[in-house]
Amino acid sequence: MGHAIRGLGRKLGWMGAALLLVGAVGAAEASDAPKAQVSAKPNAPAAWLGVAIADVPAAELPAAYAPVTKEGAVRVQQVFKGTSADQAGLKEGDIILTINKTELLGRKTLLDTIHSKTVGDLVELRIGRDGKAFTQKMALSPRPEDMRAITQMLVGSPAPALDGKYYSGDIGSLAKNKGQVVLLDFWATWCGPCRATIPSLDALYKKYHDKGLEVIGISSESLEDLKTFQAAGNQSYPLFNDVGQLTAHQYQAYAYPTLVVIDRKGVIQRIEVGGHPMQDMEKWILEYL
Repeated sequence: MGHAIRGLGRKLGWMGAALLLVGAVGAAEASDAPKAQVSAKPNAPAAWLGVAIADVPAAELPAAYAPVTKEGAVRVQQVFKGTSADQAGLKEGDIILTINKTELLGRKTLLDTIHSKTVGDLVELRIGRDGKAFTQKMALSPRPEDMRAITQMLVGSPAPALDGKYYSGDIGSLAKNKGQVVLLDFWATWCGPCRATIPSLDALYKKYHDKGLEVIGISSESLEDLKTFQAAGNQSYPLFNDVGQLTAHQYQAYAYPTLVVIDRKGVIQRIEVGGHPMQDMEKWILEYL
């Protein structure tokens, strides 16, 4: 299956790859964004809370959150700015225990309920935070039709931590690199625009590294494939293996390449999708160096 996706991705280019990746890694399941369900009202925009989510087993939850089904509840991985969840004060790490007084059977219950609603409908969530549970009501937001619009919601937010491991040039966590300007490149070996961008990224890294620039290439492919590609010697900057695409989920980076500029304070300042000329990337970097 993975080889088929990579092969078709080569034919369709970065936009085709984006659509394939959404299906392959479950982007609609990584957030409360619906897949292809019909809205509760004809022609109405799809509704969502505005969070990225993941299942959390009942065994990992404090007793204070009971009752919890054996299937567990849902952890908020990320809250997107300007959405209902953001306005209602939901936070990364919150546990959603019930929706409309119904206990969750994992994220399916939450998603099915939201998909049956429309924009503006009120839902009541029971939330677990810091060992205590409370209820929170909120109106559902309209879901952006373009997943890239979701990515742009991260601009102005602290950069999420990288989840995986370096396989070349380990420079540690993003937190340890505050004070540097960091350019993240979400890429794949089979992606034509990614391969075309790499020489420019390498040139920029060599030119500005001494002035405070770090470039990190992030890919979720197998280490074997990545190290084979690396042997060509085109990447002198640090390289990171996004095991399980957990970092891509945090950054909503479902199209390749996705470039993320993080300033010296650790705040995301720019997100760009697709291939770009070197002079454009240099301009973005110089804004914050």
